Order: sequence, then C-alpha cells, then structure tokens
Amino acid sequence: MRLRRVAGLMLIGVTLSGCGYNRIQELDERTEELKSNIGVELTNRNSLIPNLVATVQGAAEFERGTYTEVAQARAGQLTQAQQALQQAVQSGDVEQMAAAEGQLNGQLRAFIQVAVEAYPQLRAQQNFMALQDQLAESENRISVARRDYNEAVRAYNTYIRQFPQAITARVIGAERKEPYEAPPGSEEVPVVDFGG
Repeated sequence: MRLRRVAGLMLIGVTLSGCGYNRIQELDERTEELKSNIGVELTNRNSLIPNLVATVQGAAEFERGTYTEVAQARAGQLTQAQQALQQAVQSGDVEQMAAAEGQLNGQLRAFIQVAVEAYPQLRAQQNFMALQDQLAESENRISVARRDYNEAVRAYNTYIRQFPQAITARVIGAERKEPYEAPPGSEEVPVVDFGG
C-alpha cells in the first residue's frame, strides 16, 4: 500500500514536470521581474528630471522675461508628464507605461531645447552636461530593460503555445503577454544641439 502511494506520487511528479507547469511559472516570474525593471529604470530617469529643472531654473534667476516664463511653463509641463509616468509605473500596465514614457520624452526634449536656447551659458556648465550624460545613460538602460522584457515575453509566449505545455497553460489560465511597445521616437536619446 505504501509502495503504491510512493509510486503514485512519483508518477504525479513526473507527469507534472513533463507538462511544463513549473517552467510556465518560471517564465511568468521572469517576465514580471523584467517588467518591473522597466519601471525601475523609468523611475530612475524621473529622478534626474528635477535636477535638470533646478539647474535650468537656477540659470533663469539671472535672467527675467519671456525666456524665463517659457522655461517655467515647460518645467510645469515636464513635471506633469513626470507625474503621469510615475502613476503608470505604479499601475504596472505596460501600455500605459509606454504612453506616459512617450509623453515625457516629448516634454523632456522640448524642455531641454528651450533651456539651451534661453540660457546659452548652460552649454558649458558642468552640472548641466553631467545631467545630460546621466539622461543619455538612463535612456540606454531603459532601452536594455525594454529589450530584455520583450525577449522574456517572447520566450514565455512561445513556450505556452508548444505541446504539451499549451494544455497546461490552458488549464491554469496562462495567457499570452503583450510586449512593451515604446511610442514612436522614444528610442531616440534626447539630444541638445550645441551648434545652434
């Protein structure tokens, strides 16, 4: 009787390992981890933005007038886009994160362009240049995080469509995951033209 019970448990173990359940769980956890990494990198970039805004506003203290007002308006729009991205990251919705990232990228490019045009002395300021470098590095890390996530999604989606895992996936409700699709232009690193 006991031997049958042990043999039965071993048979169930072999059957479960052959159905792909554990591998589905492993791939699912990996995709969730990598999705979280995208959020971490987007949040890290977000933390650089207040420094950029403060640097430009510090330069604005030396000048008043139209450029200052434009820079402050852009800073407000940038802050709103930054808050929208934080909410999207907290939601964990990949599509919402991509849309908010696109909005922030557009505002960031516009802010940097206006700032450099309004305050040419920023071009030579070490803090501004360091922030530009950090933003470029951050964009690269975001790009790598998106690529890693999409590779994990591809592996997961492919695995749950193969036999016999497709049966297990259907039984446990494992569904296809959507890859991260960044909005158009978001793959471009914000660039400031120092020649103009």
